Amino acid sequence: MTNIIQFPRRDSPEPTRDLAPPVVQPKPLDGAGGGRVLSNLIKVVWVVTVLLWPLMKWILSLDVLFQFARMVYHWNTPDVYATWTFLLHLAVLVVLTSFVSLYKPKGV
Repeated sequence: MTNIIQFPRRDSPEPTRDLAPPVVQPKPLDGAGGGRVLSNLIKVVWVVTVLLWPLMKWILSLDVLFQFARMVYHWNTPDVYATWTFLLHLAVLVVLTSFVSLYKPKGV
């Protein structure tokens, strides 16, 4: 425990080198707030969607089921666009499911 290793000391300092000062690159302008505003907004939307997802999933699934039944009922009725309404509701359900399950924002 008493074995202390002494490192060699320098009696004279090293000669100073003539180096150019480092060049500081200016940050690129991204407008008012840049991409961070959009990134933070998407992160907030993702967190809120994930927290409400168990309830939203049931509500949207029942809505898609209703739209499917409505589409089948109005299948041969002209001027009723139930198929497009069903496809729109189904697309919203698929997009939200993908957004919640596949997307992970940075820092979360």
